[in-house]
Amino acid sequence: MDFIKLDIDKAETLPARQQFNLVQRSQYALVDAEGNVIQRWFGFLDEAEVTRFLNEYLAAE
Repeated sequence: MDFIKLDIDKAETLPARQQFNLVQRSQYALVDAEGNVIQRWFGFLDEAEVTRFLNEYLAAE
């Protein structure tokens, strides 16, 4: 699993942000290996919620 930061203030991240429709601050997306967005989060990112989602998602695979 790779984590990639797409800083909205950096022009070089625009193509990737557009690809995944990340147009605002504090947006997060879980993207699978094929480029499909599996889950989106907005605003404060709760570590427990993300961990729970990832554990459930990985268990289902």
